[in-house]
Parts: sequence; C-alpha cells; structure tokens
Amino acid sequence: MSTNTSTDRGITVVRRLNAPREVVFRAWTEPEHLGWFLGPGHTDRPITVDLRVGGQWRLHMVENEERHYMTGGIYREISPPERLVFTWGAVDGWPLLDPARPDDGLVATISLADMGGGVTEMTCHLGFPDHFTDEQVRDWLALGVRGGWTDTVDRLAPYLAGEHA
Repeated sequence: MSTNTSTDRGITVVRRLNAPREVVFRAWTEPEHLGWFLGPGHTDRPITVDLRVGGQWRLHMVENEERHYMTGGIYREISPPERLVFTWGAVDGWPLLDPARPDDGLVATISLADMGGGVTEMTCHLGFPDHFTDEQVRDWLALGVRGGWTDTVDRLAPYLAGEHA
C-alpha cells in the first residue's frame, strides 16, 4: 500500500513495509541505520542520535556537489516502537532550527502500526506550525518539500529489503 496526501497544513505519506515495527523504529532512531535517509549522496561525517525528548539526531545530507547541509531533528516524543515525533531540521543546517523555539519548525510524526506477519504500516506526517501563514506554507511547498519528504520516505523500503536492519 502506498498513499500520499497533502492538506493545507501538512503532508502525509503511508507505506506498508515488510519488516516488524521494532526494526522500522530502529531504522529511524539508530545511527548505524539512519544512512537510508541520506539519499543519493555520500558523506563520511558521522550520523549522531541523542534519543531522548529534547535530544537531537543529525546527519550530513548530500544532494549533489553544490547542495549539502546538516539536517535531522529535535525529538519531541519517543514511544518505541509505535511513535516518534520530532521538529525537523538542524541548529546549523536545513531547515534551520532554534532549539529555544521548537514550535517554529515543521513537525514530523512517524506512526508505526503492526499489521501482523512482520508487516508494518508506517504513516509519516510532516505538519506545518499553526502560526505559519498561508503564504509561509506555500513558500515551503514551493521549495519542493512534498517531493523531498516523499522521496526520503520511499528510500526506507529498499533499505529494509536489503536486510541492513
């Protein structure tokens, strides 16, 4: 199953993965597994994870030779193995985050449902803050966030199929 939806205030991507939700949760939270997030680029910089509410995960995203940046998130909720919520971005990266103002960033919510037989339904929602104006939301969407978020989420299934988890 593959679903993408967009609303005025967020983007939701739903995927069924042939992996238990504990494995999918680890793919989102353990540095040795977060490499799937990187996409086409390669980096020698370490991926870091401070898995606690208020902690950060960080990685160096390389899109091409001209565009690369730190990204990641600041954890808001951690409920293994069913839910993970983080403000998306990095203090010195993209999207730019101010740890003193976590409500100013886009919020990613990853929900994992056990469908039985080792299958997990993963719902990934990227929500815009309530205080964003319609123009700010349009500006973010114009940056290609919908396609980038979907492309990133779509890299997880092949990673899991490669038995890297």
